[in-house]
Amino acid sequence: MSEEIEGAAEEFERSANWLRSELRALVAALAPGVEPAVEERIQERRTTRGAMGRQLTVTMTLAGASCAAGAASEAMAAAGWCSVEAGEGPGGPSSKARRDGFEVGLFRRPSGSPVVWGKAPTVWFHGRWTRPPRAATPQTLAPGDRLCRMCDGWGTCGTCEGLGFVDGRRCVECGLGMDCSSCGGSGRERLDG
Repeated sequence: MSEEIEGAAEEFERSANWLRSELRALVAALAPGVEPAVEERIQERRTTRGAMGRQLTVTMTLAGASCAAGAASEAMAAAGWCSVEAGEGPGGPSSKARRDGFEVGLFRRPSGSPVVWGKAPTVWFHGRWTRPPRAATPQTLAPGDRLCRMCDGWGTCGTCEGLGFVDGRRCVECGLGMDCSSCGGSGRERLDG
């Protein structure tokens, strides 16, 4: 079981708005008057034990602008970004900086258009998965029942422990059904004859 982390949705929205604002300020410093083409992508993240989060990536393409990676590095440093690095991308020189878990940068597309990009840190919406309590115990069995031999009373898939995923992939045993295939989630079965 994994409960939603309180305040996670608000934190995600705050970090998204902050990143958008910082990128707009960077675009205004590099290419005044240019209205960028904005693309946002939210990537779902999962750990092998079921923690779930989201990460926002924003790209702003500055068609027709001519801004250099050196100017971007200077603008990032002036705005308080640290770890400013210069590099080489597919379209030529690039720059990248970090701050409080956020990343921003500038590169050129092979077409020549400069792109300002940013990535927010992952905001975790659900904590680490813990297996639900047993569906049946020896003390809760009705006369004529026994603990399920497949799940030993847990009621959940024995392979993924009710998560539905194993190492980030859909469980091959339950196929996201998450219940034990033998007892259907009850944790018990009838005694034979």
